[in-house]
Amino acid sequence: MLVGDITRNNARRFPAKPALIEGDRVHTWPVVDDRACRLGNHLHASGLTKGDRVLVVSRNAIEWPEIIYGLAKAGLVAVPVNVRLAADELLHIREDSGARAALVHPEQLQRFGAALEGLDLLLELGQEYETALREASDTDPTPKDLTPDDMQFILYTSGTTGRSKGVVNTHRGMLNQVRDTTIVTESGRSDVFLATTPFFTAGGMVRTLSWTYLGQTMVIHKRFDPRAVLDEIERSRVTFTTFIPTMLQRTLRLLEEEPERDTSSLRRISYGSAPVPPGLAKEAMERLGCDLQQRYGLTECGGQATILTPQDHREIVAGRSSLATSCGQETPMCEIRIVDPEGEELPPGEVGEIVIRSDANAAGYWNRPEQSARTFRSDGLWSGDLGYLDEDRYLHITGRKTEMIISGGFNVYPAEIERVIGAHGDVGMVAVVGVPDPEWGETPVAVVVPAAPAEKVDTAALTAELTELCRAELAGYKQPRRFEYRTEFPLGPAGKILKRLLAEELGPAAAR
Repeated sequence: MLVGDITRNNARRFPAKPALIEGDRVHTWPVVDDRACRLGNHLHASGLTKGDRVLVVSRNAIEWPEIIYGLAKAGLVAVPVNVRLAADELLHIREDSGARAALVHPEQLQRFGAALEGLDLLLELGQEYETALREASDTDPTPKDLTPDDMQFILYTSGTTGRSKGVVNTHRGMLNQVRDTTIVTESGRSDVFLATTPFFTAGGMVRTLSWTYLGQTMVIHKRFDPRAVLDEIERSRVTFTTFIPTMLQRTLRLLEEEPERDTSSLRRISYGSAPVPPGLAKEAMERLGCDLQQRYGLTECGGQATILTPQDHREIVAGRSSLATSCGQETPMCEIRIVDPEGEELPPGEVGEIVIRSDANAAGYWNRPEQSARTFRSDGLWSGDLGYLDEDRYLHITGRKTEMIISGGFNVYPAEIERVIGAHGDVGMVAVVGVPDPEWGETPVAVVVPAAPAEKVDTAALTAELTELCRAELAGYKQPRRFEYRTEFPLGPAGKILKRLLAEELGPAAAR
């Protein structure tokens, strides 16, 4: 099976069922498959051939899934682009990938037009795109020599440690990820998914496929808005959506202010990027009347590798505190080991590098053989993330290898400090970073986003309480030397806190 077969199969099985909805636009499964075929044939007629890379530069839109399926059918390689990048960053992706063409939303063309000049083909969504589809053949554009091991897309990492690098995903790997995701989310063809987080991330690419794999219906919002989300849940009887913790907080705050909403159709919210405090999880389950799940993964493993299930969340709320710092157990298709620098497996409770073995793992980095050899090894994907498995094989993340703080010769893992601070009821979110220190080399600084609005927070009193809390629960060398307060964090496209930016901001101040 190939990725492009998904729309063909669903068009045959569900000839009248809505597949994609955005506002008043509704595409049934036969329409999605027809448009995907026409796009693939138009690109072939324009001179593109199997293996050519095509930039996809668009916010969330109803065209996004058909573009991904159309490129997959044609044997072309999608290169999704984060629309929040600077023009120079997009130019790097264009040059590094060797892309010959681009499919661009009008909102992004105005911003990135200059960086896209000189491509063999530039197709703007809207009238130009619709004309191209209308005039193209509706036959199946799949090359006869296209195989499951051919590239399906190259996704560039967020570049938190320098220039982004392309991660190569194949048809086979993504179909394995889709099946794994479908199993752990307990999806069914009657599900109605609401997409508000970006499609251009690893999770977004997985959702593009897994939320359509069984012939489900996907409702698409161009961006997250809590009131629009609640309206959509009521209107479309949404059963499943994905949030990051800050989105969940904003939705719950709105529910406090609004008349009662009917969210009875919602069965589950999936989240990632950071743990949800037990208090917030309890509030979400009670106010929204649905289950929660957390997932951990990275671009290089195809999207996800663990799942903290709804039952796990119920146990956390009931008092099983050991799970509150976990991102769950391995998904059915994954095997996780914790190893030391020599590759020796470590016992439960010991921190080491997380190694993931999965048929969904990416094939490697584009044009980076040495980095590929270091990361994609015969015994699995060496993730660069640090963590440990407990006695029940729940995974606990302690941070990136590059985020570990060495203070006075001791290793300090930010997640340990964040767990303690995050348990305080007045803390909404917390991030701990290391900053230079002339005596200790580095010291930890805690950056806190309070749960309440800024005007209602007594930061001096909160600092005193957090200081006492850390003294009671952390060794001296792990205790933050300073507490900083923010109203929000800098976030990457997948909702992860960009700690590098915080450390850069705080470092000079700490040195003084």
